Amino acid sequence: MKTLFIGQQAIHLTAVDSTNSYASEMLRQMRPAEGTIIYSFEQKNGRGQRGSTWHGEANKNVAFSLILHPTFLQAEEQFLLTKIASLAVSDLMAEILTGHDSRVCVKWPNDVYAGDKKIAGILIENSIGNHSIQSSVIGIGLNVNQDFTAEEFNATSLKMISGKEYDLKTVIERLCEFLEARYLQLKANKREQLGRDYLSRLYRLEEWKNYRASGEDFEGKIRNVSASGRLQVELRSAEIKEFDLKEIVFS
Repeated sequence: MKTLFIGQQAIHLTAVDSTNSYASEMLRQMRPAEGTIIYSFEQKNGRGQRGSTWHGEANKNVAFSLILHPTFLQAEEQFLLTKIASLAVSDLMAEILTGHDSRVCVKWPNDVYAGDKKIAGILIENSIGNHSIQSSVIGIGLNVNQDFTAEEFNATSLKMISGKEYDLKTVIERLCEFLEARYLQLKANKREQLGRDYLSRLYRLEEWKNYRASGEDFEGKIRNVSASGRLQVELRSAEIKEFDLKEIVFS
Protein backbone atom coordinates (compact mmCIF):
# COMPACT_ATOMS: atom_id res chain seq x y z
CA MET A 1 0.00 0.00 0.00
CA LYS A 2 1.44 3.35 -1.05
CA THR A 3 0.74 5.25 2.18
CA LEU A 4 2.75 6.50 5.13
CA PHE A 5 0.37 5.38 7.86
CA ILE A 6 -3.26 4.98 6.77
CA GLY A 7 -3.89 1.30 6.18
CA GLN A 8 -0.46 0.18 7.35
CA GLN A 9 -2.24 -1.47 10.28
CA ALA A 10 -5.24 -3.34 8.86
CA ILE A 11 -7.81 -5.69 10.34
CA HIS A 12 -9.83 -7.77 7.89
CA LEU A 13 -13.05 -9.25 9.24
CA THR A 14 -14.78 -11.97 7.23
CA ALA A 15 -18.15 -10.65 8.43
CA VAL A 16 -19.11 -8.02 11.01
CA ASP A 17 -22.20 -6.27 12.31
CA SER A 18 -20.56 -2.86 11.91
CA THR A 19 -16.94 -1.90 11.32
CA ASN A 20 -17.56 1.37 13.18
CA SER A 21 -18.82 -0.51 16.23
CA TYR A 22 -15.76 -2.78 16.08
CA ALA A 23 -13.44 0.24 15.85
CA SER A 24 -15.20 2.01 18.72
CA GLU A 25 -14.82 -1.06 20.92
CA MET A 26 -11.11 -1.18 20.08
CA LEU A 27 -10.77 2.44 21.20
CA ARG A 28 -12.45 1.64 24.49
CA GLN A 29 -9.85 -1.04 25.20
CA MET A 30 -6.66 0.48 23.79
CA ARG A 31 -5.20 3.26 21.67
CA PRO A 32 -4.75 1.81 18.16
CA ALA A 33 -2.13 3.40 15.93
CA GLU A 34 -3.40 6.33 13.92
CA GLY A 35 -4.34 5.14 10.47
CA THR A 36 -5.54 1.70 11.60
CA ILE A 37 -8.30 0.42 9.32
CA ILE A 38 -10.96 -2.23 9.85
CA TYR A 39 -12.65 -3.59 6.76
CA SER A 40 -15.05 -6.30 5.71
CA PHE A 41 -16.85 -7.41 2.58
CA GLU A 42 -19.90 -8.49 4.57
CA GLN A 43 -21.43 -6.02 7.00
CA LYS A 44 -24.65 -7.27 8.57
CA ASN A 45 -25.81 -4.22 10.47
CA GLY A 46 -24.13 -1.16 9.02
CA ARG A 47 -25.03 2.14 10.65
CA GLY A 48 -25.73 5.42 8.89
CA GLN A 49 -26.94 8.93 9.58
CA ARG A 50 -30.20 9.35 11.53
CA GLY A 51 -29.83 5.84 12.95
CA SER A 52 -30.47 4.16 9.59
CA THR A 53 -29.21 0.68 8.78
CA TRP A 54 -28.24 -0.90 5.49
CA HIS A 55 -27.70 -4.49 4.44
CA GLY A 56 -25.62 -5.20 1.33
CA GLU A 57 -24.85 -8.40 -0.51
CA ALA A 58 -21.86 -10.33 0.81
CA ASN A 59 -18.60 -9.89 -1.10
CA LYS A 60 -20.04 -7.17 -3.33
CA ASN A 61 -19.24 -3.99 -1.43
CA VAL A 62 -16.73 -2.48 0.99
CA ALA A 63 -17.40 -1.70 4.65
CA PHE A 64 -14.48 0.25 6.05
CA SER A 65 -13.58 2.20 9.19
CA LEU A 66 -10.52 4.36 9.79
CA ILE A 67 -9.21 5.35 13.21
CA LEU A 68 -7.60 8.78 13.55
CA HIS A 69 -6.34 10.81 16.52
CA PRO A 70 -6.86 14.41 15.30
CA THR A 71 -6.06 16.09 18.60
CA PHE A 72 -4.99 19.22 16.71
CA LEU A 73 -8.69 19.89 15.97
CA GLN A 74 -10.96 21.67 18.42
CA ALA A 75 -14.35 20.16 19.25
CA GLU A 76 -16.13 22.79 17.15
CA GLU A 77 -14.03 21.85 14.10
CA GLN A 78 -15.52 18.38 13.64
CA PHE A 79 -16.97 19.22 10.24
CA LEU A 80 -13.44 19.39 8.82
CA LEU A 81 -13.30 15.60 9.18
CA THR A 82 -16.55 15.36 7.26
CA LYS A 83 -14.97 17.41 4.50
CA ILE A 84 -11.82 15.33 4.15
CA ALA A 85 -13.70 12.02 4.27
CA SER A 86 -16.31 12.99 1.70
CA LEU A 87 -13.66 14.52 -0.54
CA ALA A 88 -11.45 11.43 -0.35
CA VAL A 89 -14.34 9.10 -1.21
CA SER A 90 -15.49 11.33 -4.05
CA ASP A 91 -11.89 11.59 -5.29
CA LEU A 92 -11.80 7.79 -5.47
CA MET A 93 -15.15 7.45 -7.21
CA ALA A 94 -14.36 10.22 -9.69
CA GLU A 95 -11.05 8.54 -10.57
CA ILE A 96 -12.63 5.13 -11.12
CA LEU A 97 -15.53 6.56 -13.12
CA THR A 98 -13.42 8.81 -15.34
CA GLY A 99 -14.88 8.74 -18.84
CA HIS A 100 -18.36 7.74 -17.69
CA ASP A 101 -21.29 10.16 -17.90
CA SER A 102 -22.07 10.25 -14.20
CA ARG A 103 -20.93 13.29 -12.20
CA VAL A 104 -19.61 12.43 -8.76
CA CYS A 105 -20.67 14.84 -6.03
CA VAL A 106 -21.20 15.13 -2.28
CA LYS A 107 -24.76 15.30 -1.01
CA TRP A 108 -24.62 17.34 2.17
CA PRO A 109 -23.27 16.51 4.58
CA ASN A 110 -21.32 13.47 3.39
CA ASP A 111 -23.17 11.03 1.14
CA VAL A 112 -21.38 10.55 -2.16
CA TYR A 113 -23.56 10.51 -5.26
CA ALA A 114 -23.01 9.52 -8.86
CA GLY A 115 -25.59 11.48 -10.79
CA ASP A 116 -28.71 11.44 -8.61
CA LYS A 117 -28.03 8.11 -6.90
CA LYS A 118 -26.05 7.25 -3.78
CA ILE A 119 -22.83 5.35 -4.37
CA ALA A 120 -21.19 5.72 -0.93
CA GLY A 121 -22.11 6.68 2.61
CA ILE A 122 -20.06 7.98 5.52
CA LEU A 123 -20.61 7.96 9.28
CA ILE A 124 -18.11 9.76 11.52
CA GLU A 125 -18.04 9.25 15.28
CA ASN A 126 -15.77 11.47 17.35
CA SER A 127 -14.59 11.30 20.95
CA ILE A 128 -14.14 14.72 22.56
CA GLY A 129 -11.91 15.53 25.53
CA ASN A 130 -10.20 18.69 26.79
CA HIS A 131 -12.07 20.65 24.09
CA SER A 132 -10.36 18.76 21.26
CA ILE A 133 -11.04 15.63 19.21
CA GLN A 134 -9.20 12.78 20.89
CA SER A 135 -10.17 10.09 18.41
CA SER A 136 -12.31 9.72 15.34
CA VAL A 137 -13.81 6.70 13.63
CA ILE A 138 -14.56 7.38 9.97
CA GLY A 139 -16.90 4.71 8.65
CA ILE A 140 -17.32 4.38 4.88
CA GLY A 141 -19.58 2.13 2.87
CA LEU A 142 -18.80 1.83 -0.85
CA ASN A 143 -21.21 0.32 -3.39
CA VAL A 144 -18.84 -1.54 -5.67
CA ASN A 145 -20.13 -4.66 -7.42
CA GLN A 146 -23.74 -4.90 -6.23
CA ASP A 147 -26.64 -4.55 -8.66
CA PHE A 148 -29.43 -2.45 -7.16
CA THR A 149 -32.81 -3.16 -8.71
CA ALA A 150 -35.30 -1.74 -6.20
CA GLU A 151 -35.88 1.97 -6.84
CA GLU A 152 -36.51 2.61 -3.16
CA PHE A 153 -32.79 2.23 -2.47
CA ASN A 154 -32.02 5.16 -4.80
CA ALA A 155 -28.57 3.62 -5.02
CA THR A 156 -26.05 2.73 -7.67
CA SER A 157 -22.62 1.08 -7.75
CA LEU A 158 -19.37 1.27 -9.66
CA LYS A 159 -20.33 -1.86 -11.58
CA MET A 160 -23.76 -0.52 -12.54
CA ILE A 161 -22.21 2.62 -14.02
CA SER A 162 -19.12 1.16 -15.70
CA GLY A 163 -20.25 -2.38 -16.45
CA LYS A 164 -17.05 -3.68 -14.84
CA GLU A 165 -16.35 -5.65 -11.67
CA TYR A 166 -13.68 -4.38 -9.31
CA ASP A 167 -11.24 -6.05 -6.93
CA LEU A 168 -12.36 -4.96 -3.48
CA LYS A 169 -8.89 -4.96 -1.91
CA THR A 170 -7.54 -2.75 -4.69
CA VAL A 171 -10.42 -0.32 -4.08
CA ILE A 172 -9.53 -0.21 -0.36
CA GLU A 173 -5.85 0.46 -1.06
CA ARG A 174 -6.68 3.40 -3.32
CA LEU A 175 -9.20 4.72 -0.79
CA CYS A 176 -6.47 4.73 1.87
CA GLU A 177 -4.24 6.77 -0.43
CA PHE A 178 -6.92 9.39 -1.03
CA LEU A 179 -7.82 9.55 2.68
CA GLU A 180 -4.19 10.07 3.64
CA ALA A 181 -3.73 12.81 1.03
CA ARG A 182 -6.77 14.72 2.31
CA TYR A 183 -5.87 14.21 5.98
CA LEU A 184 -2.35 15.51 5.37
CA GLN A 185 -3.88 18.55 3.68
CA LEU A 186 -5.85 19.15 6.86
CA LYS A 187 -2.79 18.68 9.08
CA ALA A 188 -0.95 21.19 6.87
CA ASN A 189 -3.76 23.66 7.59
CA LYS A 190 -4.96 23.80 3.96
CA ARG A 191 -8.46 24.55 5.20
CA GLU A 192 -9.39 27.09 2.57
CA GLN A 193 -8.46 24.67 -0.20
CA LEU A 194 -10.45 21.89 1.42
CA GLY A 195 -13.41 24.24 1.75
CA ARG A 196 -13.25 25.22 -1.92
CA ASP A 197 -12.93 21.60 -3.01
CA TYR A 198 -15.85 20.53 -0.84
CA LEU A 199 -18.07 23.31 -2.16
CA SER A 200 -17.13 22.54 -5.77
CA ARG A 201 -18.35 18.97 -5.28
CA LEU A 202 -21.56 19.87 -3.46
CA TYR A 203 -24.71 18.27 -4.86
CA ARG A 204 -27.33 20.81 -6.06
CA LEU A 205 -25.06 23.80 -5.40
CA GLU A 206 -26.58 26.98 -6.88
CA GLU A 207 -29.61 25.10 -8.26
CA TRP A 208 -33.24 25.85 -7.42
CA LYS A 209 -34.66 22.60 -6.02
CA ASN A 210 -37.46 21.41 -3.76
CA TYR A 211 -36.91 20.77 -0.05
CA ARG A 212 -38.97 20.13 3.06
CA ALA A 213 -38.44 21.59 6.53
CA SER A 214 -40.71 22.02 9.56
CA GLY A 215 -43.46 20.14 7.75
CA GLU A 216 -43.52 22.52 4.79
CA ASP A 217 -42.30 22.20 1.21
CA PHE A 218 -40.32 25.03 -0.30
CA GLU A 219 -37.99 25.88 -3.16
CA GLY A 220 -34.44 26.78 -2.31
CA LYS A 221 -30.91 27.12 -3.62
CA ILE A 222 -27.90 25.74 -1.74
CA ARG A 223 -25.38 28.55 -1.39
CA ASN A 224 -22.79 27.36 1.13
CA VAL A 225 -22.04 25.33 4.24
CA SER A 226 -21.10 27.02 7.53
CA ALA A 227 -17.90 26.24 9.42
CA SER A 228 -19.94 24.12 11.83
CA GLY A 229 -21.46 22.18 8.93
CA ARG A 230 -24.91 23.77 8.70
CA LEU A 231 -26.40 23.94 5.20
CA GLN A 232 -27.07 27.48 3.97
CA VAL A 233 -30.03 27.68 1.61
CA GLU A 234 -31.36 30.75 -0.17
CA LEU A 235 -35.15 31.05 -0.28
CA ARG A 236 -37.16 32.70 -3.06
CA SER A 237 -37.53 35.67 -0.73
CA ALA A 238 -33.70 36.05 -0.90
CA GLU A 239 -33.43 35.11 2.79
CA ILE A 240 -30.60 32.71 3.66
CA LYS A 241 -31.59 30.02 6.15
CA GLU A 242 -29.33 27.54 7.89
CA PHE A 243 -30.30 23.92 8.51
CA ASP A 244 -28.81 21.18 10.64
CA LEU A 245 -28.73 17.52 9.64
CA LYS A 246 -32.23 16.54 10.73
CA GLU A 247 -33.89 19.84 9.86
CA ILE A 248 -34.14 19.61 6.06
CA VAL A 249 -35.14 16.89 3.60
CA PHE A 250 -34.11 16.80 -0.05
CA SER A 251 -37.19 16.26 -2.23
